[in-house]
Amino acid sequence: MGLVVRRASTAVVENSFLEALIELLKKTFHGQVILITQNYRVVQVERKENFNPEDLQGVFLGLDSENFNPRAVKDKLVQALRGLEFGQVVLVVKKGRLVQIERHLKERFSDLQGLGGDGI
Repeated sequence: MGLVVRRASTAVVENSFLEALIELLKKTFHGQVILITQNYRVVQVERKENFNPEDLQGVFLGLDSENFNPRAVKDKLVQALRGLEFGQVVLVVKKGRLVQIERHLKERFSDLQGLGGDGI
């Protein structure tokens, strides 16, 4: 079961998945949420939280909801997933703010002459 399907040059992402992802982001203060794709489908979601020593002494804050626009994030996420057969989309959060979205493309090659191994 995958959450993203390829249709021409667009990505179709279920709204329930986007809502769950937004809730996961809201729980992140320093870290990353990583979406891993295979065959144009999100097959895994990882969340990595980093803690600075001073964060451990205070109250965990999570995402800064005043400066967060869920609709804009959803649009950027769908755009980043569009046409991504193999790879990752990484949402980076620092001090409770979503600061960047990275798109990592992996290309698989079956006939690289002179190189050992298959693909990536």
